[in-house]
Amino acid sequence: MFLVRIIGLFLLLTARNSPCLALISRDKAPQFTVTSLVLPGAVISDINTIHIPFFLTGRLITVEGRIGHVVGNFFFDTGAERLILNRSYFESGKALSSTALGSSGIVDLVQKQPIDTLYLDRLFMLNLNAHVIDLAHIEAKKNIQIRGIIGYDVFKDFEILIDYRSRIITLSRLDNSGRPIEARQIWELKSDSIHFFLRHHMITFAGDIGGKKLIFMLDTGAELNLLDRLVGKRVLRHFEILKRVKMSGVGKKEVEVLAGLLKDLKCADQEPEAMHTLLTNLDEMNQAFGTQIQGVLGYEFLQNKRILINYKKEQLYFLIPNQP
Repeated sequence: MFLVRIIGLFLLLTARNSPCLALISRDKAPQFTVTSLVLPGAVISDINTIHIPFFLTGRLITVEGRIGHVVGNFFFDTGAERLILNRSYFESGKALSSTALGSSGIVDLVQKQPIDTLYLDRLFMLNLNAHVIDLAHIEAKKNIQIRGIIGYDVFKDFEILIDYRSRIITLSRLDNSGRPIEARQIWELKSDSIHFFLRHHMITFAGDIGGKKLIFMLDTGAELNLLDRLVGKRVLRHFEILKRVKMSGVGKKEVEVLAGLLKDLKCADQEPEAMHTLLTNLDEMNQAFGTQIQGVLGYEFLQNKRILINYKKEQLYFLIPNQP
């Protein structure tokens, strides 16, 4: 049974503006075909490079896109494995047997269809799969219409520059060695870098809290950071509890978690200030993908940064302006 990870968007706190982790889906039924995806606001500098403006929905990266005649907002999410389409806007035929499993239990029906070619204006990707799922719950919580989610399968062959300050994503197609195919003007200096390991589609790397090494996942679709509840007292000394909150998945089951501030995190040369974090259970995610992740770093870690993600080199770079 094929496992698909759609992380960062589907568990929502009942507290104001606080969506977070996660959905794990299991599916086996092809149901929808996509022929093209166009980003109307994108600027093409050459055939292998595209610049995409974005805005934040809460703390989620959102771009304007078009698939066929359907135009609207799409989340850009490094924690999602594939292209996800909202069932409300895409007819997908009859539903076949499949389930979606989240931290709050079985939550939804998932449908899947292979795609021959998907176009981002003049950029194209081959052999993708689109998954169709009900995102109405997310739309209601975020008060915005969402057509879908652009995930790892769409941009895995590109180097991704995400500039949270300027609200621009730049995709540069890579060769087999992980170098951009088209030479481009470099406006940024690489101030720091982290080697990561790709677990399925998930970016995982080591960090340190209170002298203890932990494994984190980087997720642009997580509005708050997550920390596993079993990290131990040595780490929890650096977690300041603020309150208890309830979060609910796409289904109606709610779980209670601790919300607080995570302090003294160190990843390479990155030492962010205290970050809003949820203390929760990551067992299901680790069991599903054979990982041992102790935390998820999202917007709280990434805000105001310029980051460069190279999946082929498995390298994450932090950038600073290149001053003449």
